Amino acid sequence: MTTHVEKVLSIMRRKVVNGDYNSCDRISEVAIALEMGVSRTPARIALAALEAEGLLEKRKGRGYSVRPIQSQDVAKAIEVRSVLEGLAARNMAQNGMTADTKRRLQNSIRQSAALLESHQPSDDLIGGYQQANVIFHETLMNNCGNEFITHTFERIRHLPLTALGTLAFRPTNLDKERRRLSVGHSQHVIILDAIEKRDGARAEAMMREHSNATLNYADLFVGDYSVISVDL
Repeated sequence: MTTHVEKVLSIMRRKVVNGDYNSCDRISEVAIALEMGVSRTPARIALAALEAEGLLEKRKGRGYSVRPIQSQDVAKAIEVRSVLEGLAARNMAQNGMTADTKRRLQNSIRQSAALLESHQPSDDLIGGYQQANVIFHETLMNNCGNEFITHTFERIRHLPLTALGTLAFRPTNLDKERRRLSVGHSQHVIILDAIEKRDGARAEAMMREHSNATLNYADLFVGDYSVISVDL
């Protein structure tokens, strides 16, 4: 169930950001379930999550519509998130991490590595990688040792594409997407290595690059992403 939700989330994010829906289109859980080949429950959960992220808004009656988004606002929010995630990585490197935090980060990396090496079908890759990615980012942010960083992030987490570990995925370009995800996975490995070696500057620099690449890497490694029009 969880991977099905993550699959719908990742694909729907890409479709919304890429302008596949007009603002007048009604997006329903029934239609999404049929399109994605899942039951209505993961479709319903994913659509509610996208509403919480600020990408969709409830229509009068049933269904959702795409929420108009200003591209410059998204870019600014992602920039702020990258600074906060970089600072969180620096703090964790300087303060150290608990055995449980280290285990969660390592397990996340193992999960994403196994998925990328096994040539899983797109459904399993999308859902599994998204799940591992969220675990890595949330574990780092929530256990960095400075609650003011987490508190500040809470002020922007509802903005479009700023949730920790957010991915937008194009399953029709699976080989290119796998290449892009491999880069992200490698950066997770480097970030954890810097944290373990107590190298705060290196951890911060890599985390900022990694976090700020939400949109840029889609263009670099996949292409064919018209991210983001001024008014979706």
